[in-house]
Amino acid sequence: MAHSLPHPSTGHEPQLGGEAVVLTGFEPLLGGGRRAGADVHRVQAIINAASEDEARRLLDFVVDLGQGSIYAAELAQIIPARARHHVGNWRGSFTPTQRIRAMDALAVIGSYESIPPLAEALSEGVAPVREAAGRALRAVCARMEPEDPRTTLVYRVLVDALRVLPQSARKVVSGILAAAPPELVLGPLLREGLCAPEWWARREAAWVLGLLGDKRATRRLIEALQDSSAAVRTSAAWALGQLEAPVAIDPLSQAANDPDEVVRAAAVEALGAHIARLSVMDEAFKPTLDRIAAALEDRELSVRHAAFETLTALDRPEARLKLHAFLNRQGAAHG
Repeated sequence: MAHSLPHPSTGHEPQLGGEAVVLTGFEPLLGGGRRAGADVHRVQAIINAASEDEARRLLDFVVDLGQGSIYAAELAQIIPARARHHVGNWRGSFTPTQRIRAMDALAVIGSYESIPPLAEALSEGVAPVREAAGRALRAVCARMEPEDPRTTLVYRVLVDALRVLPQSARKVVSGILAAAPPELVLGPLLREGLCAPEWWARREAAWVLGLLGDKRATRRLIEALQDSSAAVRTSAAWALGQLEAPVAIDPLSQAANDPDEVVRAAAVEALGAHIARLSVMDEAFKPTLDRIAAALEDRELSVRHAAFETLTALDRPEARLKLHAFLNRQGAAHG
């Protein structure tokens, strides 16, 4: 079952565990009266701060009061583009600058309550807002406690979000997943990520698995070399090159014959990563080197270039001999 991001305007966060958070109507900048512990003027001062230093001094004061979580919950309600405040005689929406200030503040004091609206803001059309949301989301996720059950649920939500977020937002989420403890994200990436109906979600999952470098993903990434999408096969080939798993060499050698030239190039480069970790005495060394050298004759320039660059980067006598022989053949053919 998909784990959808909670809609910030509902105030509910059932996917993040614990009791559902319901707006009381007393949130200061959403039109309510002053809630105990949250000073509307201080919240306004934070989002209207003239400089980052000024905003940071206000946040430090809030933290010293032990009210960081109270203000984080208030600031999280400012992030959605549809949020409107009802303070004084004004009933307008928050400006991008105010929302960015709120996000920057959440990067310092935010917690689980900040994640749904920040993730949604990654898809906005205003670039500075997207960038601020990315910074804040990375900071908040980096502070999550691995032992907290909500942390596991957050990562499951983020993996599922790869299906619906635009490309730039997927890259932010993928970076967060790649920086997470493998024990918390490996399962969701293998179960939901690589099995997602959308090819772009499968591609991102494979890419993250490569960044994680966990050998337990080897079998599933090998299976992904048969994916219907060339983009997924390419990402899986690259990821297998990042794993110290010699069992991937044969499947990658087969992928070097893939109908898609980008997949073939990625497989050749992945084979280069594997052979760099092998001893010349290893029985897989020569066949792998021969397969990379064979790609020098590929019909597509991109694959030939990948093979040439891979052999050059190996900087081994055996690789140099392969290159020398190839260049001699080229010279003879054009002589």
